[in-house]
Amino acid sequence: MVIDRLKRIYSALLVPFYTDESVNYDALRRLVQMQLADGVEGFYCCGSSGEGLLLTLEERQKIVQTVLDEVNGRVPVIAHTGTIRTADVITLAKHACAAGCAAISMIPPYYYRFTMDEICGYYEDVIAAVPEIPVILYNIPQFTGVEFSKQNAGRLLDNPNIVGIKHTSNNLYSMERMSTAYPDKLIINGFDEQYLSALSAGANATVSTTANLFAPLFVAIRRAFVERRMEDARDLQRQLNDRVEALIAASIFPATKYGCTLRGVDCGSCRRPFAPLKEDGRIIVERTVSAPYDLG
Repeated sequence: MVIDRLKRIYSALLVPFYTDESVNYDALRRLVQMQLADGVEGFYCCGSSGEGLLLTLEERQKIVQTVLDEVNGRVPVIAHTGTIRTADVITLAKHACAAGCAAISMIPPYYYRFTMDEICGYYEDVIAAVPEIPVILYNIPQFTGVEFSKQNAGRLLDNPNIVGIKHTSNNLYSMERMSTAYPDKLIINGFDEQYLSALSAGANATVSTTANLFAPLFVAIRRAFVERRMEDARDLQRQLNDRVEALIAASIFPATKYGCTLRGVDCGSCRRPFAPLKEDGRIIVERTVSAPYDLG
């Protein structure tokens, strides 16, 4: 089944830039290879961590194609195609489908206070235009102002073309309710600091910013959870949370990029209006990336 193949640990893949903010595609290829060696099981391209909404449509398509070429079928690639204009989403979705992505994912349209009927229509328009590719809802209310739940997203989750939801929300009750109501859907955790708790609430995949740096911790947490070694799982989650807390304190996206640079793949800075990482942030990242962790 499509769903079973997608139950994985995904990197919310960063996009490296040169100093002039152009995309460094050579570094992107090296980043993919480094993370595959770390144990990443799939890639989620052009999402929040990948600065997707700061990229042009052409850049988003080329990034997805580059990752697919570098992966060469070894792991699934999900393209985030969401943006505010439906026609642009369809353009990105058609490209992702033709290029060979395993699925697409979409934030709801933002800025204007669209009704839920309009939001559902946005997804349904994309599905009608590109029915061949599975769709994953992207629930990230702190950025979009839209909180999906079992109640308001039922019309979408009942659609067979929509195979799951990426739940980047602290509301684990809502995650559990969707998981229980839709046991055949992909329930993707989006907050690294709650990965273990999300597994308990029914998550069967995760898309992670810090998997760009610490993928082995995610693999170990899942293994301990499956084997019911809960004390070990909590200790592993604590080790991950120590790192998440530090990177958030430094500024999560620029900090994660600098962490990858320290590991040998120069990712540059985030695009403006993101500010460059400050010196105190660099010190935090250097200390965090160099700190050993115990996988048990």
